[in-house]
Amino acid sequence: METVTRIKEHYHFTEVDSSNLLELRPLLEKYASDFVVEFYHFVKKFRDVDKYLKDEATVKRHQGALKLWYKNLFTGEYGPEYIKGLEKVGLAHVKIDLPAHFVNAAFHFVKDFIAGKIYDEVSESSRCFILQRSAVKLLDINLDVFTSSFIKEEKKFFLSKKVESRLVQAANRFSYGLNLVLVIGLVAIGVMVVMLFVKDMNYVVHGHIETGLLRTLGTLLMLWVVIELMDTEIRHLKGGGFEVKVFVSVALVAIIRDILITTLKEHESVETRLTLIAAVAVLGGVYWLISKTEKRRY
Repeated sequence: METVTRIKEHYHFTEVDSSNLLELRPLLEKYASDFVVEFYHFVKKFRDVDKYLKDEATVKRHQGALKLWYKNLFTGEYGPEYIKGLEKVGLAHVKIDLPAHFVNAAFHFVKDFIAGKIYDEVSESSRCFILQRSAVKLLDINLDVFTSSFIKEEKKFFLSKKVESRLVQAANRFSYGLNLVLVIGLVAIGVMVVMLFVKDMNYVVHGHIETGLLRTLGTLLMLWVVIELMDTEIRHLKGGGFEVKVFVSVALVAIIRDILITTLKEHESVETRLTLIAAVAVLGGVYWLISKTEKRRY
């Protein structure tokens, strides 16, 4: 899948378009229920539609998801998480073997519905046209992402589609479980760092102020890293991007803490201190390069 930035560039989708869609939010959100009703009137004409909307529970679940998707069109936020959400919806359609033709036809209805509501709500013709164009761009991006999900499924399978699909699902669940274990581990480390902080504060209490302050500062840096790691992992579990720079910061903070501690050792060699300083410089450069790369990616 293309990056978010490239997708937007291909459709000339700018911050102005995001603002336009956010402007439409109070005007069009009130039609969310009408949208679902009219959408169902439209798709009921499709042949074999009952094959995909089998029972009342499925219909209600789909209607709820449809209303949420409609409202999300006017949030003004269309970053990596928004695209990942669209990919999940597209894959859900692929899993039930929904024909791509149904999706394309449904988007034709959505474009007409939204364009009509904008026309009803915005009296100034030039402004109406601009807002309609921004909405069409976003809907085209949505359709692009959905279509990409279908294309990804049109590949050769080593064993079979069914077996490989189950293997991938099992691997995803196992990966998610490992991520949960990682979060629990980070919580445990956070508790231990707090205990270490209390221990370092004892140096200050017993009169070793310089030693206590330097050790405490190093421990607070470690605590900051643990918090960053935990926040990154939680965002990852929620579908956010994976930030490599956070792991570089772990090594960077560990070395900074070593430098703080070596200042307390009178007999520490100059070579050791220079080595640690050089390591900080190298890691700092790596951190800066990774930060620039990750910003450009999103």
